[in-house]
Amino acid sequence: MQKLEVRTQKCGLPVRHFALCILHFAFCTAPVWAAPADSLVAVVGEQTILESDLEQAANFVRIAGRDTVTSDSTLRRQVLDQLISNELLQAQAQKDTIDVTREEVQAEVDANIKTLRQRFATDEEYQAALAAEGVTERTLRSRYEEDARRQLLARKLLEKEGLTRTYVSPAEAEKFYNEHRDSIAHVPGRAVLAHILIPVMPSAQAESSGMRRAAEVLDVLARGGDFATVARSFSDDAKTAAKGGDWGWRGLGELTPDLAMVLVQLKPGQVSPPFRGLAGYLVLRLDGVDNDRVRFRSILLRVPTYRADTLRALAKARSVREKALAGVAFDSLAREFSQDPATRDSGGFLGEFLLAGLTPPFDTIVPGLDSGQVSEPVLSEHGYHIIKVLDMEKDRTMTYLEMQDMIRNYLQQQKLAVKLEEYIARISERTFVQRFN
Repeated sequence: MQKLEVRTQKCGLPVRHFALCILHFAFCTAPVWAAPADSLVAVVGEQTILESDLEQAANFVRIAGRDTVTSDSTLRRQVLDQLISNELLQAQAQKDTIDVTREEVQAEVDANIKTLRQRFATDEEYQAALAAEGVTERTLRSRYEEDARRQLLARKLLEKEGLTRTYVSPAEAEKFYNEHRDSIAHVPGRAVLAHILIPVMPSAQAESSGMRRAAEVLDVLARGGDFATVARSFSDDAKTAAKGGDWGWRGLGELTPDLAMVLVQLKPGQVSPPFRGLAGYLVLRLDGVDNDRVRFRSILLRVPTYRADTLRALAKARSVREKALAGVAFDSLAREFSQDPATRDSGGFLGEFLLAGLTPPFDTIVPGLDSGQVSEPVLSEHGYHIIKVLDMEKDRTMTYLEMQDMIRNYLQQQKLAVKLEEYIARISERTFVQRFN
């Protein structure tokens, strides 16, 4: 069984870190993205903004914000606006001889790295995103330093101008909560799950018959039988039998582990010995290889299951559940009885899931359980599952008291953003700014 993959999300307001509110798109030195041939996209005073600056900043916003919705043209326009604002603030800070220390820069880099990490559900996802862009956290930190210095300069400039002094009254915050409660205060239910999988196995007689049929097919092939013709005659795979067992070109990553493991050991034209798959016995022939893509044919000799096999698996699942209810450790039972290779060694641990994102049959069973409860055996295409809820939080709505600090911070940032926009508009009137297509 493949592990359910339902990503959890943190709840609450889209509250931004102060530095991100000022220079949200300032990370112009994000590393390694291949830059196009440089051309001029804007001039701000004596400073220029190049196509490579814009492309790198836009790419960074994609990964930092995990934005897959905004169109490229809209994102580029937003990022360019912010880059121009950054240069205006930088120039003004230099005029006012505002400077920052190395210690301040390092603290700002730490804060920005922390903010970026929090955008990912797990540390593994964060590291994978960095690896996909060809960077490490160490190189990311070193390239953040100039941006952090710019953030601090801008912040000090705004403080000097008195733009950071904002006030949100309790009445404003409570009014905002009441108007937006349905969209901001909902906390989706979540559950941490483990399971034991008892598959429905064919009888020994059916298994023996399947092995015998597979040996007969291999004998026909060994005596010169054409693989495609044999597949049309013998294969029980409704999807490929009429095509002579042909799967076409497939990436190895698209295939189940058992198929991929056998195919990587074959040479083009070579036929595999019969092996047991999920549905029965398989014989494969590798027809071609192109990097990590393969073309192959298969013959499936299905091993059927009957009602008696289902009842036998159900009886075993009920017996295992009784042991769990009697106090035997669930993880120990999973290691002994579960036939899910992905979770057996970890005591059946599946992970944390949003209740709204669960797939059948978990979606109908789990919401009715509480923390610590063990379900009745429930049937899926993989067999009978005995599900244990290790931890459960039902859907709920956060109270105003829980959210008041987040709301006040959010409203303060909104007010600050308005002041910042007005301030940039004023200083832009005194600075030459030109955009190019």
